[in-house]
Amino acid sequence: MKTKLTLTILGIINILQAIAYTAAAEPAVEMMFNVGEEAASLAVLFQYAITPAFLMIGLMQLFSRNLELAAAKRILLAVIIAYIPLFFAFYTMANSPLTNMGIGDFAIDIVMFSLAVFTYLKPKE
Repeated sequence: MKTKLTLTILGIINILQAIAYTAAAEPAVEMMFNVGEEAASLAVLFQYAITPAFLMIGLMQLFSRNLELAAAKRILLAVIIAYIPLFFAFYTMANSPLTNMGIGDFAIDIVMFSLAVFTYLKPKE
């Protein structure tokens, strides 16, 4: 797959996640967590705090889509490496009694990781 297409898809998804984390923070926390009011408020604040990271990552991916193949592959490798501890965090969250999360909640991340791996291993110019 073309690295330009993959970086565009990953960038747009991360930007959309940033927007969604801000716009739907309160309903998402109510749906995903089994916690009291104080912890729910803290989780909402965390959603707001993580938003700039997703926006930054998405913009970097989107702005780097026209890089030469070697540089684009390094960006994809960074995505792949970063997903490894994230999947551990997802596993921990899914197994916590404080959450209502399952594999379906992380499906988009599994797709994004798979897309990054596929494009990294079989890139096209």
